[in-house]
Amino acid sequence: MGKVVAAVGLSHAPGALAFPETADPKVRQRTEDATRSLGISLESSQPDVIIAFLDDHFENFFRNLCPSIIMGIADQHVGPADQWMETLRIDKKTIFPGAPALAEKLLASLTEQGFDIARAGPCEYGNNLLMPWKLMGVEHSLANVPIIPVFINVFTPPLISYQRAYTLGEAVRHGVETAFPAETKVAFMCTGGLSHWPPYWNPVQGGDPPTDSFLQRIKRYQTEGKSYLKQDPRLFVDFDDYEIEMAKKNEYPLNSKHPLVNWDWDRAFMAKYSDGDSEYMKKLTYEEVEEEAGHGGHEVLNWVAMLGAMKGAKSKMLLYEPVVEWICGMVYQDFCVTEKLN
Repeated sequence: MGKVVAAVGLSHAPGALAFPETADPKVRQRTEDATRSLGISLESSQPDVIIAFLDDHFENFFRNLCPSIIMGIADQHVGPADQWMETLRIDKKTIFPGAPALAEKLLASLTEQGFDIARAGPCEYGNNLLMPWKLMGVEHSLANVPIIPVFINVFTPPLISYQRAYTLGEAVRHGVETAFPAETKVAFMCTGGLSHWPPYWNPVQGGDPPTDSFLQRIKRYQTEGKSYLKQDPRLFVDFDDYEIEMAKKNEYPLNSKHPLVNWDWDRAFMAKYSDGDSEYMKKLTYEEVEEEAGHGGHEVLNWVAMLGAMKGAKSKMLLYEPVVEWICGMVYQDFCVTEKLN
């Protein structure tokens, strides 16, 4: 029977790595301190494996084949993907071990519980893992701890319901407790959110077809996949510039008047989350989140799944900062499992 020893969640805005200097220095310092605190929480739990609830930013899965839930099963995964290297100011890829034997056990358990999980082989990470990993300061201390990625589609509607995400988390926990070898120490991690309107194409927010020239390009990438980068190799460099310009004008798409962060919704959501309000989470709808938190806000599906994995436990918000410069409501959350175990 596996044992849960940690659970942490945090935002993964690429701006925190790609253009951190655009934020107020005090705000930046607070976010980096909070991120490191979560890293210390993971380190102190000494996990044998980390199960990460993530979403894919079109590093691996595209509109031409985008399953609702995917598990990466391989000896190792890698990040960042090539298109993110320059954007995230990272000059060397990181190899992440993947615990394929444990992942197979978890996949079998989820299938038995009625979840149709797509199997992926080696996966590439982007800001979904690299931004937290680097700023948590665990690159060396947890370098040998394998990660099993569980990807939830958040950018290509239709999406799974929030009820289903919560149930997925419950099923993952059941798999850990029934299929993993005795005394396997498991840490849960989720990344993403909160409210934000990132420069990805979305039919509701960006128009269909999009009129914005950059969104026309990113839609082609989201649809055609990496082959499109051969004819548009600067796409993700321009992605960075577009995001910075969005932040300056506080609008998405550019030349609209849609604000980039809804801190009222973020704070209300996190108050419910911290209290372990499972019923609230399960009753969230696509329409509400789309309207109040943006198409990037659906990354809270990862958070809802982790709450299910934690059986609706209460947790502690270390920090919330609405950082418009990074076009994201930034949050840092710890279930403080190690403290409770001790």
